Amino acid sequence: MKIVIAIIVIAVLIVVATLFKNHAPLFDPPGLKKRLAVYLTTNTARTSDDHPFPELRTPVFNVGPDELYIAVKDAATGLGWSIMDSDDVKWRLDMAAKSHFLLFVDDVKVEIEPQACKEGETKTALHIHSHSRIGKADFAANADHVQQLVRAVNKRLELGFLH
Repeated sequence: MKIVIAIIVIAVLIVVATLFKNHAPLFDPPGLKKRLAVYLTTNTARTSDDHPFPELRTPVFNVGPDELYIAVKDAATGLGWSIMDSDDVKWRLDMAAKSHFLLFVDDVKVEIEPQACKEGETKTALHIHSHSRIGKADFAANADHVQQLVRAVNKRLELGFLH
């Protein structure tokens, strides 16, 4: 019986450590229960305009699509991700990213969509889809990939790191 309890405790510690390493915002809206249900049962994260997790809502940048595309490519390279395929005309990228913990490879797809220009201001949406190649649960790894990419793109655009 002690061995079974020890195995359960070790499994729980591994899950908690993985969620921590993947920067899972467990207590942010919509709350712990909903987030755990997603992180422990799905292996994908995708931005959308109305996503229940605020950090997975589609980011929109005040730059044109070409500038955002370059920033995304530079950010992905800076994160150590491999660019598997790219389309410079349609502003699409297929990349591979390794998870922090256990070093699983996940596929990250990016599509850049120009938005309507108003009052001389250009806006461009960044659609990101990260999916694990292995497993049925990602322990927030794919959501972390999305957040890492958005932070890295923001940093490059703020500091002018384009090529």
